[in-house]
Amino acid sequence: MNKLPDYMFTRRFLFSTVLFIVAFSVLFLQLYSPFSSTYWFTLRESYKLLGTITMYAFSVLFLISSKILLMDLNRRYGVGVWGLILFSLSEVLIVSIIYIAISLLVRQNEVSLKDLFPRAIFCILLILVIPYVIAYLYGYAHGLKIQSGSSPSKPKGALIVSIHDNKGNVKLSLRIMDILYAVSEDNYVKIFYEQDGTVRNSMIRTTAKNIEDDLEGMITRCHRSYLINIAKVKFFNNDRDNLFVILDQEGINPIPVSRSYRDAIAKLLSQ
Repeated sequence: MNKLPDYMFTRRFLFSTVLFIVAFSVLFLQLYSPFSSTYWFTLRESYKLLGTITMYAFSVLFLISSKILLMDLNRRYGVGVWGLILFSLSEVLIVSIIYIAISLLVRQNEVSLKDLFPRAIFCILLILVIPYVIAYLYGYAHGLKIQSGSSPSKPKGALIVSIHDNKGNVKLSLRIMDILYAVSEDNYVKIFYEQDGTVRNSMIRTTAKNIEDDLEGMITRCHRSYLINIAKVKFFNNDRDNLFVILDQEGINPIPVSRSYRDAIAKLLSQ
């Protein structure tokens, strides 16, 4: 399995890819419509407008759900190049089926399944594959840049990262090597870090998801409410009934690990 950068499986990247696909599809269909006898998307006729909205709604909901599944598969088992290709092709097939089903309802007796099926596969293949190639090439390059750091001579742990609040304001900047863990508490996240040999913390009005995005590939969720710097873990108790990690900083209580994140933590620690 060819290892892909963690950035390619972050919510920010995958959900942005879905938005890119939607924008690309609108442009593509406008260019494709004069050459297709089965094209029916329109904002004018009411029943075709309903079909257009339904098609986009179902497709976007499916793609978002599939991205969530992809993130979970990568977290549990790791997704390589061929796994990503097969997963993307399965998306093409399912979106094609959605398109065919809605087209048959909208066009009714105007088009046959025999004519529609190959055209649908071809059209959806282009609509998804072209944005995927562009997005994944960018994600791969950007992910490698994050992993290698901003400078080849500068250790990754020495990099300065910034953490933002819900409004996008920078609330905390510190070295990656100083980050210990984070705890989600209602509408706030408490960041624990080392400073001058002492454990300190800062409370920021944000979400755990935003913290993951700010520190993509640098901090790992181990529990619904906890995120840890995997480089700071010195012990992992992998007992099925008592999962927790201990960090290498004195004075920090064991941090719980939920069963759903158990395999991902074990995999990261083994690398």
